[in-house]
Amino acid sequence: MRVCFYGTDEEITRLCERPILALLGPRRTQRVVAFELLHVAVSADPYAGVYRLRADLAEVHRQEVNE
Repeated sequence: MRVCFYGTDEEITRLCERPILALLGPRRTQRVVAFELLHVAVSADPYAGVYRLRADLAEVHRQEVNE
């Protein structure tokens, strides 16, 4: 799955420092799912000071997280 995150330099840096993200399903009906960021690319808007991080998400299974 490909995603984009928009934010300040500090927010995008924090996101890149984390190898695994945990995402909640809507209204907490789904379990928490862990994803690894792959093929990360960051671009900047020179006028607005906003950065965009594009990445592929790969689901991480419980055994991989515990190792």
